[in-house]
Amino acid sequence: MHTEKFSKSGGLSCPSGCHLCCLKKDISATPLEFLPLAYHLFRNGQAEAFYDRLEQLPNDNLCSLFSALGQTNGGCSQYRFRGLICRLFGYSANLDKQSQTRLVTCKTIKESESYRQLKPAQLTKAPKATDYYMRLAAIDFSLANEHRQINEAIRRALEIVMTYYQYRARRRRA
Repeated sequence: MHTEKFSKSGGLSCPSGCHLCCLKKDISATPLEFLPLAYHLFRNGQAEAFYDRLEQLPNDNLCSLFSALGQTNGGCSQYRFRGLICRLFGYSANLDKQSQTRLVTCKTIKESESYRQLKPAQLTKAPKATDYYMRLAAIDFSLANEHRQINEAIRRALEIVMTYYQYRARRRRA
């Protein structure tokens, strides 16, 4: 929501159908970011099948949400449940070595006219990625600091959810 607000106020947007950020193989994320996705897949009876697909992928593959379940026009097949890295990229900021606010975005956006017209004061209003990752750490410090390749993070989130519900069901029967 904050990234969307910043995007609109600065006139920034991804080109329609771009998805170049999804095509990177070195995207790292944490399992905590993908617990909502794992829970959604579990509730819909898709967790085990999705986990099995992840097991078949090489560790350096594209994001499974884009490549394994990709739609015909490309893009995220589980957009509503995408990770924090996906929500923040393009329209959030961090501080560089000189403590200057720097937009965390792609080359395509950096080359756009809207980006060139951004004023430093507008950049200071960009959501800070570190603030959101600190919020994750407040939920579960360990899982929030378990950075993995994106498919590994999704797989770990699925393991957590499936294990939890497997043991939870056993406890009720006992």
